[in-house]
Amino acid sequence: MSEDRVNITHMQCHVFRMAEVKWGISPKECAEIFRKYNILGFIDECYGSLHLSSYKCALDDVETLLHNQGVTV
Repeated sequence: MSEDRVNITHMQCHVFRMAEVKWGISPKECAEIFRKYNILGFIDECYGSLHLSSYKCALDDVETLLHNQGVTV
């Protein structure tokens, strides 16, 4: 696995866990949201920009993405 792939996967896992805690939902509920709205794909595709700031900022971007799709978390 390349170093970039490891870093992307690390961000995906960390943002998932942060979302789960911040939103006060179960891992199963969080996984459903991430699957339905392709959040892991978003992080993968936008990693080049997302990694320039904190994971908190990445979660903020995820929440903006969800908000723009009419999802309230």
